[in-house]
Amino acid sequence: MKIRSICLVKNEADVIEECLRTALEWSDRIFVYDGASTDGTWEKVQALASNRIVAWRSDTAVFREGLRALVFEDFRHEANADDWWCQLNGDEFYVENPKQFLARVPKYEHVVWGVNLQFYLTPEDVDGSAFAGSFDADRDRIRYYKAACAEPRFFRHRSRLVWDDRDAWPRHLGVVHPKLLPFRHYPYRSPQQIQMRLDVRRDNRARGFEGWDHAKELDWREKIVPRDGLHLDTGSGKLVIEPEIAVQHLESPRRRLLKRFLHALHVWP
Repeated sequence: MKIRSICLVKNEADVIEECLRTALEWSDRIFVYDGASTDGTWEKVQALASNRIVAWRSDTAVFREGLRALVFEDFRHEANADDWWCQLNGDEFYVENPKQFLARVPKYEHVVWGVNLQFYLTPEDVDGSAFAGSFDADRDRIRYYKAACAEPRFFRHRSRLVWDDRDAWPRHLGVVHPKLLPFRHYPYRSPQQIQMRLDVRRDNRARGFEGWDHAKELDWREKIVPRDGLHLDTGSGKLVIEPEIAVQHLESPRRRLLKRFLHALHVWP
């Protein structure tokens, strides 16, 4: 079993090296598609490029989730039936080794969802000394989180999958595994990085992207969140997932049975 990760990035220079090195612990290959970064992200990816980290492309295409389909089509010929594909973002770190987790997923299940444990900067975090601008150096200051949502992250390879580049995922993605795979997500890492993130998202929205309603703010201070309502990551490995998030991915028994039947008969891939 091999895992191929597709990573879309834009201005993640402070975190991309740590993300890719950590992901190499479980990814067999990582394909990086850069959105014309201006902060040195692409140059760092190119410096890390190897047979396992592929600096695939850097261009000015307006962001859409379906851009991953372009990478998938370019490399799908490498994959076999036991392999998995991952949607990897440049600021995510898995709590459990995905390769070990996926090895336990039954053959008739095709999709694994992750829990987005999203970390925030709080007023206390931004008071005092300046941030170093390196995730490795600043990570210990970013300790408060909340489970934002559950969302698909891995799917099992099948030769008949069809992935239109207007869609976030292939058609008829498959039967969902009931257990979730948590990951730490660090979208807010310093005041300067937050401001750059907001600017990038507003630019893409101005150029036609219809998502990111949460990124309409103009100033990084609007993304600072009080500690009330957040959880402290103590480093013990015990992470809180709200009950409503923990069941967000579950299908009804009827839908699950129907999907198993249609996939088993190869009506769906």
